[in-house]
Amino acid sequence: MTLFPVRRKSREASNSRPALAVPNQLGEDDFHLPLGLHLLIVGTTGSGKTTLLSNILLAFDEFLREGSVRLLAIDLKDGVSATACAGFYTKIASTLPEAVDLLQETVELVKKRNAWLKSRHETEIRWSMQTPLIVILIDEALQLYGAASPEQKKLQAQAQEALDALLLTGRSAGIMVIAAVQDPRKEFFKSRDHYPERMALALNSKDEAKMALGDEAVSRGAAPWLISHSTPGRGWYYDDLGHKAIRFQVPPVQADEIRTMSSILEPFTHQQDIKSLATRQKELS
Repeated sequence: MTLFPVRRKSREASNSRPALAVPNQLGEDDFHLPLGLHLLIVGTTGSGKTTLLSNILLAFDEFLREGSVRLLAIDLKDGVSATACAGFYTKIASTLPEAVDLLQETVELVKKRNAWLKSRHETEIRWSMQTPLIVILIDEALQLYGAASPEQKKLQAQAQEALDALLLTGRSAGIMVIAAVQDPRKEFFKSRDHYPERMALALNSKDEAKMALGDEAVSRGAAPWLISHSTPGRGWYYDDLGHKAIRFQVPPVQADEIRTMSSILEPFTHQQDIKSLATRQKELS
């Protein structure tokens, strides 16, 4: 019988916003990531981004089981990492054209949801099985930038435009973006400032840490430039609400654990979401 690490259920954050409980081997308790707020993960090659993302995926367990969260993936490394966790995702984009389609489809969903909110004089979608929180996980988001050929540059520009729209207008509509990058500098990742939640694994310098987490996080003790690459999955998270830097070490995730969890999930499409909104609007009219 395979034994997996004990994973506590997700709980509410101290501000009553639903949160993901991510295991921390350096403390007695999990640390909590607020759901619905865009999250940026920064770490050099070999720092353990895949391990951290796998732990975050597993932390979505109870929300995925109840159907209040649906996951989409953009993995431009031929989709290898995302496909290993395919059961968690409604849709995986592994090429730039597929990424553009996924992002633009989600922008259209945001427009539909926001139109529904305006018709109801409401300000935020309440997540449910009918209108779940849509989480887009982008592995190596820097691949949406810096193309050489005109055709690739055009596609990247379309992807960036759609992503910026989601970052700026998606929160009220129940859209969350989790992006992982290697380099936090704005000349490489122009949308950095649109992510209110930040996590940093091993980085190269104190300056990179300030770009990734902010000056206040570093002043309160966050020091990702001191993390050894021999400890992948170790990093810092800045709890803005509690004004504290949290040092963490996520556990390794076994492939069997991912397969077991992903086998129980059911697919969901944007079309189902839009149809549900239309039905609810008709019932209320």
